[in-house]
Amino acid sequence: MTGGRLDPPLLMALDEVTQICPVPVPSWLADSGGKGIQIITVAHGEAQLRARWGADGARVIMDTSGAKIWLPGISDTQTLEAASTLCGTTAMKETGPWLDRDHGRQDYFARHPVMTPEMIRQLPAGHALVIRGGHSPVIARLPMAWKDPAYRAARRNGTTIARLIPAGGTARQAAQPLRRRPHQEFDARTDSVDIGLFPIATGPAGHYPWND
Repeated sequence: MTGGRLDPPLLMALDEVTQICPVPVPSWLADSGGKGIQIITVAHGEAQLRARWGADGARVIMDTSGAKIWLPGISDTQTLEAASTLCGTTAMKETGPWLDRDHGRQDYFARHPVMTPEMIRQLPAGHALVIRGGHSPVIARLPMAWKDPAYRAARRNGTTIARLIPAGGTARQAAQPLRRRPHQEFDARTDSVDIGLFPIATGPAGHYPWND
């Protein structure tokens, strides 16, 4: 489109982003929103992001991610502290002694963290802490995709796997679903793996297509 925005938009869901090929995620996130590209990055903690892209790169990823989701079981204390800080504090009404007098009590307000690090780590299974933009933090219930009626129907029909076609293939080929075949053990002596769907770019060591 005018201005270089993609239509239809592109979704890049990068699970285990620190373990895949070293794509420049900090640079991509900086201007992907204006180009119609939505990027989802998944990592086990900020330590993994720092190990891959350095402290500044990890900070860029956290700053440019519009929605942040923390799952239960995180053990990276720095990640937990950062999430707790982003949640902020709230005023809670408490009752305490009044002027050290016997039986004298008074109400007052004290500020406490909305979510402490241990609360985030101990979130119930199937739930997550979500912070989006300037909105208040929420605890969200995560639906499982394999429980969705549409997915179950597709699984029964054998159409849960999309058919990939080589570059330049026809739309008719892309529309045809790939039906499941009966599972069988792989035998390296007689079986072979077809990797000819897409051309493999070759070049000097350490060179990647996005560096062009």
